[in-house]
Amino acid sequence: MNTERNLVIKDFKSILISLVVCIIGMGIFMHSLELRAENDKLLLKGVAIVVFIIGVARTKVEFGGINIDVENDEISFPGGAVRFNSIGQTLANLNQYFKRYTHKISGINYINAVDKRNVNKDGKISYNYQLTFTSTSGTVTLSFSNSAQRDQVYSIIVNLNNMGIPVQNR
Repeated sequence: MNTERNLVIKDFKSILISLVVCIIGMGIFMHSLELRAENDKLLLKGVAIVVFIIGVARTKVEFGGINIDVENDEISFPGGAVRFNSIGQTLANLNQYFKRYTHKISGINYINAVDKRNVNKDGKISYNYQLTFTSTSGTVTLSFSNSAQRDQVYSIIVNLNNMGIPVQNR
């Protein structure tokens, strides 16, 4: 019998995108080594280092995934999901993409699962699966690459908070 009270859900797509940013940074750096002009080399090396550091920092945050700790009544997730009320708050929190956030599960008052349908110019349809919840700390929208992961997090939060079936109607 599994007595583990901690669930970690990792989104491979998000981790892969962060790793691609690291690779792009390394590619820019390698390209800068081939340039002849010293000014261009220095500028490109600086850009490459910044891009690489951003990629590494975001990969570190994404690799932690969404962590549901039932024992401590907490859900933690990569930054970028928190919505702020003003432009000033948003600008002050641009570093949120490089941090992890933690919310009390018992403080979640509202939760909603949505399938966002995207149609490109060729008519190809893709989906983005989102889970939005409002807690005492603010509103959070988590994105998932598949509905199974989203539904798993949704059902755990609903069950832990005894929210019942008609959560959207509250």
